[in-house]
Amino acid sequence: MTRGAIVAVDPASPLSRIVVFQYNPDEVSRTLAPAGDGGGGSSSARRAWGAPKESVSLTVELDATDQMDAGDPVAGALGITPQLSVLEMLLHPSSARVIANTALLMAGTIEILPLELPLTVLVWGPGRVLPVTISNLAITEQAFTAALTPMRATVEISADVLTYDDLSVTDVGYGLYVAHLVAKEVMATAAVVAGGVTSIADAVGG
Repeated sequence: MTRGAIVAVDPASPLSRIVVFQYNPDEVSRTLAPAGDGGGGSSSARRAWGAPKESVSLTVELDATDQMDAGDPVAGALGITPQLSVLEMLLHPSSARVIANTALLMAGTIEILPLELPLTVLVWGPGRVLPVTISNLAITEQAFTAALTPMRATVEISADVLTYDDLSVTDVGYGLYVAHLVAKEVMATAAVVAGGVTSIADAVGG
């Protein structure tokens, strides 16, 4: 079975952080809205002013019970804390960068750019690998060890898809989104062809 995942790609780190979904969510909610128009009027009614704005939400379940019962030392000591930490670090800049910027401020640097987060990629099957930005994490921890280490939790993830309008052409996310768009166009073409074949077969059969 193909498992969904969330990957944090950090060019400054040789290792990408990844959370593979232990259980695939039963539902994924998606909303799409057209990009803002260029001022309205009949001349712009059918113009695309950019990629549509897409948001995705899903609920992921994390459970260390089976691993703990099997004697996994990491799960026994830490429960699901490592997986939760990966998800939470999608919203945190690294401590090294925070310390470095603090040192620059103390040294008198006037302007410090906002800290850059790793590129977050939602993997939901081979045809849907999307660059996203996490807009909200709602974590409900449901069971704990005697040391108050969480053993089970549900995480509601809300994310906005990053498009070619949001990323530079040299960003790996730009290529991921364009590849996703091409795959979607192929699927739409396949649907048209399949519909045409079905219509012909119905006409011949009738």
